[in-house]
Amino acid sequence: MTRRPNGFTLVEMMIALLIFSVIAGGALVLLRFSVDAELASARATDRIASARRLVAVWNADMAQASPRPARGDGGALEPAMLVGQGGDLITLTRSGWDNPSGEPRPSLQRVTWRMDGNRLLRIGRGFTDGAMAQEPGVMAELSGIPRLRFRMAQGNWIERWEPEDPSELPSAIELVLPQATGAPLRIVTLVGSGPQPEMESDAPGDNPPGGQP
Repeated sequence: MTRRPNGFTLVEMMIALLIFSVIAGGALVLLRFSVDAELASARATDRIASARRLVAVWNADMAQASPRPARGDGGALEPAMLVGQGGDLITLTRSGWDNPSGEPRPSLQRVTWRMDGNRLLRIGRGFTDGAMAQEPGVMAELSGIPRLRFRMAQGNWIERWEPEDPSELPSAIELVLPQATGAPLRIVTLVGSGPQPEMESDAPGDNPPGGQP
């Protein structure tokens, strides 16, 4: 009777290595998928957080808009809400500026929203009239130029805001922000009232945080 030698044959070793390679390859693919999913989730979470911050700050500025005109750098009178001047998106006077340190300044603030390249900036000023701009804050990175519409007290929407009365404010503002990763973000905010804004995406099933009208 022929005795079988101890150990594994070359064929058995090759089969074992092949099985091990298949298992290791599958595990590597699964690990790569898990890492990619985690990174995608983190990016989506960052986008949602940035959108919520943008909406909160924009809503606060619009909801606390004041009908108080201001003086520009050269001393000229500017409307309470100035739109599309000097490359700025919108400039307005807002109330409710907290002063926890008790600095000698008013509770009114002049605020400008401006595009710098693909970045949407918010710039505040220490005083309402003729004050130098503070360090801008980056609010969002966009894939295009934002669009504004203004709702009159009568209910109609207009594309430009050029009131005869420098203290006049619209009843609501619509802001449309182009997004590189999806449909434009639309925010409708009542001016000077304080309610939460309406937000919606033009793509079905791709609604940003904050709800939709």
